[in-house]
Amino acid sequence: MAMRSSTKIAIGFFVISFGGYFGYQIISDQMIMGEKFSVLTPGDVNIIGIDPGAGYKIITANYMAQLVETKGGFENGSSDDGGGADSGSIKKRVPVREMLQTLQGNGKALGQFVMIMNDMREDDSWPSIHVIWKAADIQKAIDGDKVLRPKLEHDLNMHLDGTPLPTLSLDALESGIIIETPVTVTVNLKGQLTPVTGPVQEPYSPRLIKKVREQYQTKSELTDEMQAGYYKQEATKLLTDPIAMKNREIISDTLKERIAPSLAKERIQTPEKLLKSATIVVNNSLITGARMSSYKGQDSKMYYDLTVDFNDEGRRRLWQYSKKRVGTQVLLTADGIPITQARILHELAQSELTIKQMQDYNLVKDATDRINGTTKTLK
Repeated sequence: MAMRSSTKIAIGFFVISFGGYFGYQIISDQMIMGEKFSVLTPGDVNIIGIDPGAGYKIITANYMAQLVETKGGFENGSSDDGGGADSGSIKKRVPVREMLQTLQGNGKALGQFVMIMNDMREDDSWPSIHVIWKAADIQKAIDGDKVLRPKLEHDLNMHLDGTPLPTLSLDALESGIIIETPVTVTVNLKGQLTPVTGPVQEPYSPRLIKKVREQYQTKSELTDEMQAGYYKQEATKLLTDPIAMKNREIISDTLKERIAPSLAKERIQTPEKLLKSATIVVNNSLITGARMSSYKGQDSKMYYDLTVDFNDEGRRRLWQYSKKRVGTQVLLTADGIPITQARILHELAQSELTIKQMQDYNLVKDATDRINGTTKTLK
């Protein structure tokens, strides 16, 4: 049966449309996916992409963006637009400032980043006076250095074999020591794989010293004589009890474990994984400005949109990144502070990115001012 002319026209239009769409996809793939961009160093303002398979996601809690670790990997359908995620699904919040500074090659920030990611953040349990011992000096003391060994034993109030000293140092009783061990990660710094080393610190006091502190912890009126008495009491118990002596803490062994390279390697596993999963899509050298707009929603609440403008390279970088990552998130930061997140709903080929329906005027205004104040070429 002969095909009607109208049917031929319809089929022809479909073929042309179908071919045009896929032709565009092929051409755009060749245009943008074939481009090779250098690795960006974080700037004052950044748009960051996080690999969705790394076990992290971006949420918004109390109107502020947060990068958090989740149980069971990335949860694409989780809450990201208000009160935050279910607390049961979150392990810890990622310190974004320290993460970005580490990607800039800052060793001190790396140490802080590793400590926080390993739940070693300095808090009220740390001594007010930090008596810092570097891992290399601790090892020398353990090996018998004639200067360092007695100094370390004085600062611990204990011999390294786990027996008490004949005299008490009240300062050492309260402070103990801070063990400082180096950790090293490799970051892509300006296109070069570069090792970055930073210090990780943790407080340490021998087991017997902790017992002495427990004896007077709740005493409202404490004298030097009382502290010395508690020390003598615990020391005598240890030295006169064969079982206690047999089971005493061998302090040199404890210290060896704390400064072991294998422990440092274990501590960097999670931070290093996160660093590798983070992509600086655009930094402030590629941003030309920002602007905000406001409107009243159907619920009569005020909402604010933040629009970030890019130069041509910034536009192409964001386009390339978004093309294969529809459904994932990007994080906007300024001065190391997470400002807001946006979900990629389609490939972003325009010279601007608009983040819609933000509710905190001060946050949006501050972000706009920060971006407009730092959109300059990176040195």
